[in-house]
Amino acid sequence: MTKTTKIAMIGDIIASKKLKERAETQKILSTILSKMNTTYSEHFESHLTITLGDEFQCIVSDVKTAFILIDRITLELQITTKKQLNDDISLRWGIGIGGLITPIIDKKVSIGADGPAYWHAREAIESVHENDDYGLLNEKIITEQDDDLFYNSIIRLQNVIRNQWTYTQKETVYHVLLADEYNDVNNQKVTEALSQGLEKSLSAQTVSKRIISTQIKQYIQSRRLLAEQIEKGCLQE
Repeated sequence: MTKTTKIAMIGDIIASKKLKERAETQKILSTILSKMNTTYSEHFESHLTITLGDEFQCIVSDVKTAFILIDRITLELQITTKKQLNDDISLRWGIGIGGLITPIIDKKVSIGADGPAYWHAREAIESVHENDDYGLLNEKIITEQDDDLFYNSIIRLQNVIRNQWTYTQKETVYHVLLADEYNDVNNQKVTEALSQGLEKSLSAQTVSKRIISTQIKQYIQSRRLLAEQIEKGCLQE
C-alpha cells in the first residue's frame, strides 16, 4: 500500500432510536469496539472510536482486516444483544479508500483526520442507508477505481448470505472466525472452533449441517479473495 492511501471505515447501528434498550446496546457496542482495538491493534492506523452516539469510525492497514472487523463486530453485537436484551440489531458500514488531507495525530482516537478516504466511507454508508436492498445490504466500498461496481456486486452477495443466518448459524460463523479468521474451512476446524466456543461437543452430522446451511466455506473464501483483489487493484504501488 502507498503511504498516502488509507482505508477508512464508518459503522452505524441501524434504526438505533427505535431500539428498546438503546443505552445498553451502546454499552455492549463500546465493549466490543474496545476489544477489537486491542485484538487488532497492530492493524489499526487509527482505533475504532465512537463519534456520534451510535456511529463509529477507524482507519485500518488492510482490506482483510476491514472485512474481519465488519463480520466480527456485526456478529458479536447481534449475538450478545439477542441473548441479553432479546433485541435484533443490524449495522451498516461504509469503507472508503483514498488519501488524507490531515495527519493522524493520535492512533488511539479516530477523530480529526479528514480527506478522500473518509469522504468515500461517508458516501458509501449513506448509499447503504438510502438503498439497503430490502434489508439485505449492509456495507459498501468506494475506492476511486473503475472496479467499484464489481467489488460491491460481490459484497452484495456476501451480505445476502450473512443476513439470512439464524441465531445458531451466526454463533457458528462467529466462533469459526474467532478461531481462524478467513483461513480455509474444513469440518475438523469447525468442530474444534464450536467445541471451544460453545463449550460442548457436536456430532459430525450436526457440524456438517451447519457448514452447509451457513455456506461458511463459500463465504469465508469469497471475503478473503475479494480483500486480496481490492488490495491488488487499489493499494499496491
